[in-house]
Amino acid sequence: MNVRARQLSSFRRYARAVLTLAVIIAARRAPAQAQGLQDETAIMIAFVTDTAGRPIVGAEVQVVGTSLRGNTDDDGRVALLAVPAGKAVLRVRRLGFAELTIPISVTPGAMPEARYKLRPVAAELNKVVVKSSELKPDRYSRTQKFDGFYRRRAAGVGSFLTREMVDARDAQRPEDLLRLVTGIRITYRGTTPLISFARCNQVNVYIDGIRSHDGFRDFFALNPLQIEAMEIYHGMAQVPPEFSPRPNDCAAIVIWTRWNGG
Repeated sequence: MNVRARQLSSFRRYARAVLTLAVIIAARRAPAQAQGLQDETAIMIAFVTDTAGRPIVGAEVQVVGTSLRGNTDDDGRVALLAVPAGKAVLRVRRLGFAELTIPISVTPGAMPEARYKLRPVAAELNKVVVKSSELKPDRYSRTQKFDGFYRRRAAGVGSFLTREMVDARDAQRPEDLLRLVTGIRITYRGTTPLISFARCNQVNVYIDGIRSHDGFRDFFALNPLQIEAMEIYHGMAQVPPEFSPRPNDCAAIVIWTRWNGG
């Protein structure tokens, strides 16, 4: 072996020895560093419940100012690892509950347990605006008899007389209620009233949703105080499908008798 080969072999043995020594030194330092880290932190266990003591699932527990956070399990429990020793602030929050912020003191190497109660808060709902014309009065809440009347009234096709309008008229005869409606002509043959619409003389009459065979006779037989509401449709194009006129009819009057429930 020449001189250069002997020098290279000697250098390689020296390098291996230095590397082995470095590994030994690192291995000896590692437990000491781990022990130092353990001495400076703690494991914290928190239990979160509501005011009645029931566990809250999914509550977020965070050490404020750090990335340490976790969510409670089915038992309301969460464990936070490597919490820095010293003074800190813990924040606990869950949708539907008031947020809780608590100052804490962490002792190195300890495993403290803490219990926190969250107070439920009422959720504020967005306001819903409903047009009053689409609602029937509260007095009809126990009947569906007038649902169609107020639905068609909200559509705005035809003329409508409500109970308030009927009462305000203080009519002596049922035909007097029709004087509130434009486009209706009332004439008399003796004492018999004759009712016609502009450009229409054939009118179909419904009472409580049922077509009357002799509509005006049945209508004139009513006392105005028996009438709860009325719908008047001035032409065939206005009449809803449920009150479709017969071939020769060109208008419709729908009478709803008084309901005793309100």
